[in-house]
Amino acid sequence: MWPLQPGYDYPRNQWYVAGWSHELNNQTPVERWILGEPVALYRDEAGTPIALEGRCPHRNYPLARSIIRGNALECGYHGFTFGPDGACVRIPSQVTIPAVCRVKAFPLVEKWQWLWIWMGDPALADPAMIPDHDEMKITSPGWLAVAALDRVLECRPQLLHENLTDISHLSFLHAATIGTEAVAATKVEVTQTDRYLRGSRFIPGETLTGFFAEVLGYDGPVERLVLIDFYAPSVHVALESFRKPGGEVIGEFRVHHAVTPAGPDRTNYFLAWSRNFATDNSQVTDIMNTVFEGVIQQDVDATHAIEQMIRRTPNPTELLVRADEHSIKGRRWIEELIAAERTA
Repeated sequence: MWPLQPGYDYPRNQWYVAGWSHELNNQTPVERWILGEPVALYRDEAGTPIALEGRCPHRNYPLARSIIRGNALECGYHGFTFGPDGACVRIPSQVTIPAVCRVKAFPLVEKWQWLWIWMGDPALADPAMIPDHDEMKITSPGWLAVAALDRVLECRPQLLHENLTDISHLSFLHAATIGTEAVAATKVEVTQTDRYLRGSRFIPGETLTGFFAEVLGYDGPVERLVLIDFYAPSVHVALESFRKPGGEVIGEFRVHHAVTPAGPDRTNYFLAWSRNFATDNSQVTDIMNTVFEGVIQQDVDATHAIEQMIRRTPNPTELLVRADEHSIKGRRWIEELIAAERTA
């Protein structure tokens, strides 16, 4: 799936964000397509989140159009009923239930306000592989975290991944809000650990945009650190740190991007953000929500436009430059995860 190697799509033995905690209840299932498969999400009577394959094996009816009966899902077409483990527990038209009449049950972990799903081999689903929420500053003391928005993008997942790792586009696509010319003009420094791939830019003598000046309550010269950590294959965490010349921190915020492939050309996108300044000021929260929503819409429009161009181009190509180093290393990391699964 271009721009990945031919025949590559996405790694399966990984954790992906399937949705928000507040989306699920024990009344109505939620359907979400993940890695090309339909998933029915709901809560059982105890409030535990459940994820089942979202296709009834009888007639392929969407299981999200079911009725929740206690802890089970009753298919809305012929009443086939499936328990939380995926086994069929009732066929209204007969007493005998064939052993093959079942759906897949996917490991699902609720952490902070995110629901993390494992679409691969259940035996390999280790919750310790979920990115550290304290490290990302979602659950850290002194930080206010906000569950912001979600979108379904009509584009292949890799386009969004590379939009997020190549932040030189801030200078142009987001010039009116969070971008300045200095972002693209500053060399990106790329480093990698066993947990994330980091691209960082340190900008001395930066001039604040009106948005930054408003939320930070400061309009003087600053040193700006802009970086983004890619937790392959699904999460990007951007940091913006502003300091007065000499090192005094004015404020920092992080934007948490969860990229979950819906299929080859559709992408689930979940966005949260956190900050360590004015944490009790709801007006600042409202301003940031409004601006981030506009910024994200610009990214959505850009990736949609690129997707349409690729679809209409028989053999798409790309011209890469030095600023693409972070994006290309992130792309290679995803390919390595896919290759490792194939080898195993």
